[in-house]
Amino acid sequence: MSRIFIARHWIFTLICGPIIFAIINGFNANWSSMNFFDFLQLYPLMILMGLLFSMPTYILYSIMFVVFKNKEIQIIYAKIILIIIVIIGVFITTALINGTVWFDLALSYSISSIFVGLYFMLYFKNETES
Repeated sequence: MSRIFIARHWIFTLICGPIIFAIINGFNANWSSMNFFDFLQLYPLMILMGLLFSMPTYILYSIMFVVFKNKEIQIIYAKIILIIIVIIGVFITTALINGTVWFDLALSYSISSIFVGLYFMLYFKNETES
């Protein structure tokens, strides 16, 4: 398996999650240029907070990744299990944080994780390969 998959999945989920959140909330509220500029100001903070809050989930994700590396598991099943781990972690984390938009945040990061996880390839390497 390629460890690059973990980094790509984590980084692109963190990058795309706030964008999907803005799109979801843009459809629910009056979308104006002021909302867009407010989003641009909050975007770096959202990425930083997402990075901090997602660390426990991605530690578990990395452990499962190593387990899958040592087992004979089909790629599609490994991807599905890893994506489910992220979705469960996102919902647990946002529920613990709570707030008025916790469900929208969980939904947007979950959608991001699904798209990113299915987009990037997960490579398994045989032990004989270098």
